[in-house]
Amino acid sequence: MNFMIYGDDCRHAILSEMLTDAGWSRKAPADLLILSPKEHFAFYTDVLKENAIIWGGPASDTDSLAAAGYKKAAQSAAFRTKNSVYTAEGALALAITESSFAICENRVFVLGYGFLGKECSRLFGALGADITVYSKEPEEIALADRDGFRALPLEQLSALDGTLLLNTIPFPILDNLPVSANDTPALLIELASIPCCTHEIPGIRSLPAGALPSRFSPYSAAKLIFEEIENQFRKE
Repeated sequence: MNFMIYGDDCRHAILSEMLTDAGWSRKAPADLLILSPKEHFAFYTDVLKENAIIWGGPASDTDSLAAAGYKKAAQSAAFRTKNSVYTAEGALALAITESSFAICENRVFVLGYGFLGKECSRLFGALGADITVYSKEPEEIALADRDGFRALPLEQLSALDGTLLLNTIPFPILDNLPVSANDTPALLIELASIPCCTHEIPGIRSLPAGALPSRFSPYSAAKLIFEEIENQFRKE
């Protein structure tokens, strides 16, 4: 099987070596195209076989990718859970570096309670942070409450003074909410692929934090991708 790999991603050199050691060939035409989150498949169609599988790239490419006759590699629940663990660890590393408060003395607002929201709540909560989960989904609110976290509807989010926000919702949710941090600055770590606000909010410092496993745990993250790719191609 052939693969090609593109993009500025610390996982890629490690992943390329793992695939090569497993018998893959890094050459075109490729059965598998691996991209970093910001790379678009359309720039690389000249190196692909028909019906090639695409790993990575922006989520917005999914429909056009299918229309062009390619297949987006699915991510299993096991992969998403473990990748969320690595991402939450990266978010913690950023929070320790960038926040002026100790984690155990921080109020942490987790926006969304999917795979990543759950892991962020669990990890920061284990270190003593005061966790509140906000979600627009009643099912997520119920799950967070069941897991022992304070959980509220997203529309109740308002005063953010002195908080650490971890956003996992890929939608500009803060654009439509009366949020502010007038007295004490807040730190927003943006973990979602689409930012939760499209304009600056006074008192809130936004820190883009995409692809954290690539930055903080590249070997583990590359190994996880390699195992997922191997499993998927065995099923093809």
